[in-house]
Amino acid sequence: MIPLDEEEYGRWITTAKRTLKSAEMDLNNGDYNWACFKSQQAAEFAVKAILWGIRRPSYGHAISKLISELEDVPEGVVEASMRLDKYYTAST
Repeated sequence: MIPLDEEEYGRWITTAKRTLKSAEMDLNNGDYNWACFKSQQAAEFAVKAILWGIRRPSYGHAISKLISELEDVPEGVVEASMRLDKYYTAST
């Protein structure tokens, strides 16, 4: 078993938690578009925390693609990731 890269995991998960908190504030303020986008971002950062933590760095924004790199992901999580993917908006 590969030991967890705690520094890399910590960096990503801290970002995920901060982004989720910001999304919750947007939700409470009625800024629903921002809340949805930031929720997707928070989930993306959380999955990347796991991947980078286990030394399997991954890139991209599709949560469903990112979690496909993990084993034994519950079907409900896969379905939720596909819903969240719809809220990602690329900048142009």
